[in-house]
Amino acid sequence: MNDNNKNPYSNNSPYSVQNPYQSSNNDMNQQMQEQKRLENDRRKQQYKFQCEESIDNIVHEFQSAENNQLESWKLNAGDKAAVVRYFKRYWDNQFISLSFFIIVVTFILSFYTKYALFGIFGVFIAREAYAQRVFLTYMLNDHQLSRKQITEIKDKIFYKQLKTTTTLALTLFLMGISFTSYFYSFSIFIEPQTHQKIIEILSKISQFHAGNELFTYTNFGAILILLLLKTYEKWSK
Repeated sequence: MNDNNKNPYSNNSPYSVQNPYQSSNNDMNQQMQEQKRLENDRRKQQYKFQCEESIDNIVHEFQSAENNQLESWKLNAGDKAAVVRYFKRYWDNQFISLSFFIIVVTFILSFYTKYALFGIFGVFIAREAYAQRVFLTYMLNDHQLSRKQITEIKDKIFYKQLKTTTTLALTLFLMGISFTSYFYSFSIFIEPQTHQKIIEILSKISQFHAGNELFTYTNFGAILILLLLKTYEKWSK
């Protein structure tokens, strides 16, 4: 076939040109993705503004109740919903994303070192960093409130969370189980003889211990327990 009969949009053609329809589709996809990103940013800013406005209202109601020496005060349902919505969608979800990253790294490192068990403690640290108190302390930065006052406001707005000491005790318990499993670990699904080539490749940087399977799954399960606990707390109320 002559070159003149070749498709000008074919990559094999010496006279190939960019397909205008393909270019148009790519541009449309990019525009749609950009519009979606802008819409998500706009929605996030809108939720944050509503959250800040609602927190100002809550603080005003709280201080009014204190000035009038009212032991109990009713929280506006709309204000509470705005704060909880922003916390769950854009603060709590950051903890979940970070925890999934930690669980993947911990799973991989568990085949290389016993120190991978500190990934469990890493999730505990992330949990505390994204706790309700930290969130409210950040959002209430412009208000002069004591620690006790922040706690009272937090208990009015949010679902109940386990105390830090309780979560720490559970974390240390899970780490203890993980540490014990390291010494009793054995192969479950990975047969060294069958997967010798793969093990050699994985051992190029550091020794890959196929016998650490039980230790690896224990670490995975421990972090999963902390994640499930957080998820239960998140949607329990």
